[in-house]
Amino acid sequence: MQRGRTILAGAVALAIALAGVAYAGGASDRASAGGDPNGNAATTPSDGCDVATAGRNTKIATAKLIIEYNATDDDIGVHGAFDDHGWKSLCVFDPSGRLVLHVGPRGQLLDLTMAGIFFESREPPASEFSFADMRAAFPEGGYTVRGESLDGTILVGSATFTHDVPAAPVITAPELAEDPRGTRANPVPLDGLVIDWDQVTRTVDGVAVSITGYEVIVTKEVNDDPNGFSRPTYDVHVPPTVDRLSVPREFLQPNTVYEVEVLALEVSGNQTITVGFFKTT
Repeated sequence: MQRGRTILAGAVALAIALAGVAYAGGASDRASAGGDPNGNAATTPSDGCDVATAGRNTKIATAKLIIEYNATDDDIGVHGAFDDHGWKSLCVFDPSGRLVLHVGPRGQLLDLTMAGIFFESREPPASEFSFADMRAAFPEGGYTVRGESLDGTILVGSATFTHDVPAAPVITAPELAEDPRGTRANPVPLDGLVIDWDQVTRTVDGVAVSITGYEVIVTKEVNDDPNGFSRPTYDVHVPPTVDRLSVPREFLQPNTVYEVEVLALEVSGNQTITVGFFKTT
């Protein structure tokens, strides 16, 4: 979702760039991981990912890998979250054993180690990276996680990855514009604003889907603090039976443009976003 969550992902990326190392599993990484440049399965982890499996080990607290589809912009990407108490090395492998991610602190972060990361991949348009490309590049199954804690404990785990992507939620109210400039036509009153959407029951492939909830995000389009993180945001998760959400009058400002995102969240973690804009009176 390289709109409302760019700050968090950017902060993580900056920290890694300044004091750590992160590798995405391209052809060169697959080769160094023991595979060949054509992407065949790795037989030996690359340098830094040969974590021993014997001895003390514990299950990593959080290991998530999901697909995010922005139906409005028609783009798709991969998100990941891996978290535990202080680790100095973390590696993720796809079901065939190929290295997908390698992260480790460097410099002054070596003693502090890292507790967790959240990342978003680039989200190319469907003309560049389609659902077929996604399925081929990221097979379904368990993505093995191996890492090493500060005290030498081995972290192990698995992130379940599926191709079950929800169809787009349809926002029925208020009437939204496709871009901020179009919001002048239908201003929204400050009082009584309700976001309505249709329930999602299918995947993008038309298969029945198990929705675990919806997320509604209303964000002020213009930052209050361009050099910091101050940007009014109303972000709410609701159960799968809910299809409308009131926006408090206290959150809204007059004559202001807002972005609305409604996300359908599927049981394996995959999520689909519909985006629109409105302006208050």
